[in-house]
Amino acid sequence: MSKEKARYFTFLLYPESIPSGWLDKLELIGVPIAVSPLHDKDLSDVEGQKYKKAHYHVIYVSKNPVTAESVRLKIKRSLGDKSVAMVQIVLNIENTYLYLTHESKDAIKKKKHKYDKADIKHISNFDIDRYIVVDVETKNELDANN
Repeated sequence: MSKEKARYFTFLLYPESIPSGWLDKLELIGVPIAVSPLHDKDLSDVEGQKYKKAHYHVIYVSKNPVTAESVRLKIKRSLGDKSVAMVQIVLNIENTYLYLTHESKDAIKKKKHKYDKADIKHISNFDIDRYIVVDVETKNELDANN
C-alpha cells in the first residue's frame, strides 16, 4: 500500500525542542516555508492552565509530491530528533495560512487570540499568492475589472 503524497504540509514546533538558529536551518532546506508568530496566548482547555504550551505553526511546500513521513524526517535532520512529532497534509493552504494568525473562519468563530500578520516569517520566497487557486469564474471577473 503506498503512502499518500502531497506538496503542502503543516506541523508544530515548540521553542524548547528546536535549536538556536532554527530559522536559518529551515532556510537551508530550500523549500518555501511560512512560520506563524509564536502562539503563546492560546487559551488552554486544561484546568489550572491558562494558556496552551507556546508553539509555532509551520507551512511547508515541497517541490514535488512527497509523504508526510519524508517531510518529518527532513525537518528532524535539520532541527534535531525532538523538533517535530507529527506532520499533516494541508488540504486548503489559504485557510491554513490564515490560521497562522487565527484569521481563519474557524479560529474567528472560536474567538482565538489574533496574532499579528506582520510577524509571519516567510522563508525561501514563500508567497501565499502562488498557492491560492482561483476558479475560472473568479479569474474572468477579475480580468474584466482590470
